[in-house]
Amino acid sequence: MTSWRGVLPLTLPVMMGYLPLGAVFGVLWIDAGLSWYWAPLMSIVVYAGALQYLAVGMLSAGIGWLDLAVASLLVNFRHLFYGLSLYHLLPKGVLGRPYFIFGITDETYSLLSAPGQVNDSKTALLVVLFNQSYWVLGTLAGMVLARGLPPGLQGLDFALTALFTVLAVEQIRARRDWGAVLLGLVAAVVAGIWISEYFLLAASVMLVLVLLAWPESQPEPAHD
Repeated sequence: MTSWRGVLPLTLPVMMGYLPLGAVFGVLWIDAGLSWYWAPLMSIVVYAGALQYLAVGMLSAGIGWLDLAVASLLVNFRHLFYGLSLYHLLPKGVLGRPYFIFGITDETYSLLSAPGQVNDSKTALLVVLFNQSYWVLGTLAGMVLARGLPPGLQGLDFALTALFTVLAVEQIRARRDWGAVLLGLVAAVVAGIWISEYFLLAASVMLVLVLLAWPESQPEPAHD
């Protein structure tokens, strides 16, 4: 499954979330009075979802680029761990490899790590490209429609949470690894209660440390 016709149906759930969410980002950017050309450029060069929403408020408030860079590191630090489990899909091309690493978002990671869906690097690279294209198109659409849309878009950004929830449920149903689900819940609760300021970073670090210390499963004895 390396043609775009095969990849498109796979990325449709992400498209349904990224088009409206990218549009909301475009609307917020224009409403904040920021230079219009930075919005599509950010969706192309930064492509960081929730961080782009955060950047709108920070830049409109006059917060410096250094503070924004630190916030970016804290929000997206979890992406360092994503690549560890997707190494088998890493393209070998000079351009494809860095772009693949750059373009892994939460939703893209969920698709690529789902069992039986993506098994080769060419398909994985197309998934990354399609998903970013949806976000960029949504951003452009939001900028065009910013002046004509009515107020009351506060709830639209929940689509990102809903999208990731659906993808997580599908992974749980496919893998049925209840130990991993329990581990994730425990890490989320601990990080949310004691380290809420760095929730994502803390939860990711806890998960990685536990998984690294977890003893490898022993093969089951063969049955006659």
